[in-house]
Amino acid sequence: MDIEEKIKSIKRSFRLYMNGVASHSMREKGLDYKLNWGISQADLRHIAASYDKDAALARRLWADNVRECKILATLLMPPTAMSVDEAVSWVMQAPSLETVESLVFGVLQHVDDAPALVGTILSAETSNDNALLRLCAYHLQCRLARRGVPVPQHSASLLLESASADIHSEDIAMLRAVVNCLQAVADAQPDLSERVADVLKTIGLDLL
Repeated sequence: MDIEEKIKSIKRSFRLYMNGVASHSMREKGLDYKLNWGISQADLRHIAASYDKDAALARRLWADNVRECKILATLLMPPTAMSVDEAVSWVMQAPSLETVESLVFGVLQHVDDAPALVGTILSAETSNDNALLRLCAYHLQCRLARRGVPVPQHSASLLLESASADIHSEDIAMLRAVVNCLQAVADAQPDLSERVADVLKTIGLDLL
């Protein structure tokens, strides 16, 4: 089966799993896609299981502004096939936190030089104005820390500087991502625990 046939087969399967109620709810929450079938993450993983990891297929799916295609792309992209430049490009194109989380979990934490990717994302020119970019960096660093992967010194400075600002965000998703990331980093790297504790103290939290 060539890529075009796989794309057609995947899109036909969407009709089997579509959930109009979930799709409507997502639209009300501001998720803006050309098309959103409301398919659950579990069902998307089930669809993905029918296909081998395939970079060309994943890239075609990612290029389609359909929620389910974006998420399937993160499930089918082989991490070894993704360069740092492509990883940053995907992050900058991610349309929602849901997609960012799937991208981090399925691909980014496994790409070559993933630790340096955190710093690359945070140093992007648009990072100050793009909350999803920073959320991606926090989620990625959190995953890496929980796997015992150390933070490069340059990335650590960028991470703590960015976290020092975002920890005061009124966005609950942002606050949760920052706190979880910092606690994971402190657990994994005692040499950074004092600097992390100073950031957490600014909102009255003690390092646990």
